[in-house]
Amino acid sequence: MKTTDHGTVRVIEFDRPAQLNAVDQALALSLVEILAATDDDDEIAAVVLTGQGRAFCAGVDLSYLEAMATGKAGSEPMLAFTDSIRRFGKPLIVAVNGLAVGIGATLCLHADLVIAGTSARFRTPFAAIGVAPEVGSSWLLPQQVGFQFASWMLLSAAWVEPDEALRRGLVFEVAPDEQLQAVAVDAATTIAGNDPAALRAAKRVLRTWRSQPIDTAMAEENEEFRKLLAVRTAQPTPD
Repeated sequence: MKTTDHGTVRVIEFDRPAQLNAVDQALALSLVEILAATDDDDEIAAVVLTGQGRAFCAGVDLSYLEAMATGKAGSEPMLAFTDSIRRFGKPLIVAVNGLAVGIGATLCLHADLVIAGTSARFRTPFAAIGVAPEVGSSWLLPQQVGFQFASWMLLSAAWVEPDEALRRGLVFEVAPDEQLQAVAVDAATTIAGNDPAALRAAKRVLRTWRSQPIDTAMAEENEEFRKLLAVRTAQPTPD
């Protein structure tokens, strides 16, 4: 992970561009550590999360997913990864550069603002790869884009272009790729200019009413995910 401070705004970048910033155990634990330190840093009032290269995040690294499925790796780093985003106490702006697939798309649902570049493309591929939705997306996505479009995204696994994402409320703004980070930092700077305690309080009350349904959705999703992943892992490899 790479971090750069712009006054009271910290930019955090996924830094596995050759792997399209797919989340492995090291990246997951690194983000947990950085967000915890940032939450405790009184000099930082808001965060922009983005990625290096042509993808924001292409989901969970397949080798890590396989290791979790076969018991060679625990799921705790991924649970900590998503929990650190969910419970981060300061304003969090996600700047989506390029592909946002799987957890790259669903983690956006936990941001306070999402700004997409013109090359951004979103996909929730769970039905296509034989697993269940994740990270509370089965509840959050209908809340954000409406039930029918959420159903389309989760059942079809189709790509969503940035203009459609804007129209449906999946993102707050679309910016030219070359200006994406600057636009996100400007938005974060505007937010960061307000009283820090009031920002934390506003974020807390905005999210309090969502906590229980998200927890319920995640428990159901995780159970279905485990079942489907076990079936997928048990399938014989074609000759």
